[in-house]
Amino acid sequence: MKNFLILILIFILIPVLSQAAGIQVSPSKIDFVLRANESASKELIVANPTADVQIFEVYPDEFLEIIKVSPISFTLEAGGRKIVTVTAHFAMPENNPQILKTNLSVVGKPLIETRLQANTGVKIPLSISMEPIIIENKSNKRISPELFYAILVAIALGLGFITQLVIKRNKKRNN
Repeated sequence: MKNFLILILIFILIPVLSQAAGIQVSPSKIDFVLRANESASKELIVANPTADVQIFEVYPDEFLEIIKVSPISFTLEAGGRKIVTVTAHFAMPENNPQILKTNLSVVGKPLIETRLQANTGVKIPLSISMEPIIIENKSNKRISPELFYAILVAIALGLGFITQLVIKRNKKRNN
């Protein structure tokens, strides 16, 4: 019974503690789908739900040369919000699709150092999917079915003619 009461208290306190953490971020994940040498940007909204002014930092955990964040550091008043732009650019080798996965870290700390220094952070899953390079035919010309069948018949007749010549030549050699 005592363990049950402890579990109930933990489940009640966890939401209170996470609100005290002082960071709200949306969306909860970021996914990019890029073609070779293409860039794309997405927005991340960071909010300060506390009554304190906080300094926030946003950065990718990996792939710093591929993922750029702007602004990297900023201050938010109590209840304030900030839009952060996340840009991904990747020069993919030909026909080598891949997926890169990392986290975007959002860390906040109170501006006033006299308070309890409880730095808080959130990890946002981030993935970049690479599309393979597809060479497109820009002329959009198609062969009519009649012409296609005529070409097939011509190839078949040509192969039959060559086969007959080879058979006659082999008969002459054998005689």
